Order: sequence, then C-alpha cells, then structure tokens
Amino acid sequence: MSSSVLAKFADYGLLLVVPLAVLQNTDSVAWSIVAISLRGVAYAVSPLIGALIDRYDRRTLYVAAMILQFGCAAVVALWTNNTAVLSLAVFLSGLGGVASSISGQFVLVPALVVKENRPEAVSKLAFAVDLAKLAGFLLGGVSLGGAGQKFALGVVAACYLLAAAVGYLLPRLPVEAEPQTLIADLLVGFSWLKQRDLAFLVGTMALSNLAIGSLASVLVTLFGDRDVDPTVISVVLAGSLLVGALGSRLGSRLPRRWSAPIRILVCQLLLGAAFFVLTGAPSVWLQALCFGVVEFAAGLSNVASITFRQDVIPSGVAGRVNSVIRMFIAGAIPISGMVYAASEALHVPFWAPAIVLEALSLCVWSVSSWSSDVERRPDRCLDRWEDSVEPTGNPPVDRAEEFHRGWKSAS
Repeated sequence: MSSSVLAKFADYGLLLVVPLAVLQNTDSVAWSIVAISLRGVAYAVSPLIGALIDRYDRRTLYVAAMILQFGCAAVVALWTNNTAVLSLAVFLSGLGGVASSISGQFVLVPALVVKENRPEAVSKLAFAVDLAKLAGFLLGGVSLGGAGQKFALGVVAACYLLAAAVGYLLPRLPVEAEPQTLIADLLVGFSWLKQRDLAFLVGTMALSNLAIGSLASVLVTLFGDRDVDPTVISVVLAGSLLVGALGSRLGSRLPRRWSAPIRILVCQLLLGAAFFVLTGAPSVWLQALCFGVVEFAAGLSNVASITFRQDVIPSGVAGRVNSVIRMFIAGAIPISGMVYAASEALHVPFWAPAIVLEALSLCVWSVSSWSSDVERRPDRCLDRWEDSVEPTGNPPVDRAEEFHRGWKSAS
C-alpha cells in the first residue's frame, strides 16, 4: 500500500506541473492538455505489458516500472523548456504507470489478500491513494509556486524512487503457469471480453472516461488560463480530491443487498449529475465543488467495479485480462484530453462532446444493470476460467490463501 501511495503522490504532482509548464512555454491550452494526456497513451499497448506481467515475477516488474517513472520524471525536470523531450518522457512514464497499476492493484492485491477481505482492502487502498492525490496536488502547487518547476519535478522523481524501494520489500510472486506464445496470451486477455457483464462494464467506463478522464488536468489548464495562482489551483482541487477520498473509503459500505451492477449504476448516476452541473457552473469555486462530487462518486464506483473484477478474474490471468480492460478504460483518458483539446481548437462548445459521451455511458450501464445475471449465476466465472485458460480442467485456486499458508510455514 505504501508504495502505491507514494507513486500516486508523484503521479498527481506530475499532473499539476507538466500542463502548467507547457502552458508557460507554448501559451497554448490545447497543447498543454495533449502533453499531459500522452502519459495515458501508453494504455494502447497495455495488453503487451499484461502478457509480461503474467510471464515474470510480479514484484520485480512492479519495481522496474517505478524506476522507469523515476528516470522519466528526472528527464522532465532537466528538460522542462524542451516540449518535445518533455512529451516523450511523459509518454514513457506512462508505460511505467500502466505496468505498476496493473501489477499492483489488479495482481498483487488480489493475490496477497484473501477474498473475504478484498472489498475492505480495496476501499482502504483507494482511500489512501486518493489522499495521496490530494497531497500530490498540494505539494506540487506549493513547491511549484515557491521553488519553481525543477524543484517540484525533483520531488516527484524522488517519490517514484522511494516507491520502488518500498515495493522491493514485497514478497516475490512468481508466475503460476507455463508461458504461452505472445499471440495466445493476447487471445486469453481479449477472450474475457466475451463475458457479457465485463463487456458492458468496459463500455460504460470507457465512455465515462472519454468524458471525465482528463477532467482534473483540464480544470488545471482552464484555471491557469484564467491566471489563477498555482497554489490556489492546487488547494482548490486538493479539497475536491479529499471528498473523493471519502468516497473511496465508503465504497465498501454500500448496501450489500444491492447487486454489483446496481451499486455501480447508483454511483455513475451521481457522477453524471455532478458533471452536468459542472459544465454549466459560472465560477471556479462552483466548478471545484462539482469536481469534488464527481470524485466522490468515482471513488464509490471504483471500489465496486474493482472488487467485482478481482472476484471475477483469477490471479493466473489477471495481468492479461486486466491489461486488456485497462487498455479500453484507462486508454480513454488521454483521448478525453484530446477531445477537449479538439473542442478548444475547433471552436465548438467546449463541454458539448463530453456531455454526450457521459450521457451515453449512463444509458449503456442502465440497460445492462437491470438485466445482469451476475447474482443469479455465481458459478459462471469458474466455467469461464476452465474453458479458456486451464487446460487441466482444474478449478481456480484461491492463491491468496495458498500464499498465506506457505508464508506462515516458511516463517
């Protein structure tokens, strides 16, 4: 948990510093949004990264991903005035971000935490990560306003390096099966999208992220274009993220009588309503307030959807399957930034495309949630595992319980 928190702290420091640095160098709102969005473009190759995660020791890859992000942040700090070098480093740091996100949240956590404790573990981790986002915004803004871009980016780089050191303390988690060919690995990941509920979940979250995925960086850029002081920007958005952290902490406490699809639907409806109000808000302060509600609803929704995926997807294929899912869901985030940039460049109503996309997202999940059969057929996921990835026909093993038994006997 500590390593993920440090990494997220650095991520959001980078999210604040990079667009403001590019805005200062180019005086272009559109290019500032595109530059920071390049970090998310790495999700286009996430299935390849997922195949690597399932082939090698997960802890080693997690630490290597943190070291890559450290190096990229250091490059950005040294070449802040060179927009081309900065953009390339931001993109490469995104590769490390993809690898650390998938191997940490979707592989290490479900492998090291028994199933009964996962909802609470996910909620606590999401809460800590959201607090790290808040701290990243705050310290990034304060250090940027008080000591300049290079110092702020130096702090970001140091956090990535510390996250790598902490991650090295985790136990090793070697692969559970013989590696297949790369094509076979990719097919395993994509085959899980045939599962109805996962397919609808991916479609819903991808559409929503196209609308709001880059909302934080968009608001940073818009506030900066209005000559709002960087420290004020960081404080305002940090307050909004604090509300989001509360949502993550409460995510495991949604009524248990609600099915997973209904829990996600309620969260998404709240998120959509807050976003629609934000798009018409006349002041910075009201926009920040609405952003806080968006973050609160997103925190609730993330806990519900991540827990659902951890329960559905076995550890042996978690890297491949989640990398495909993340390619669509998280890969929509940089495209979101480019949608806003295109709206600005083409002089169309700035918020109009995002409003349409968010409305479509709500429609897709509304249709899915009322007819979902997740609760009626809990055995379906076991069948899917046996059919697609377990040639021996053995049922999936709870790797967390197996790990804990081995860990206790070894110690």
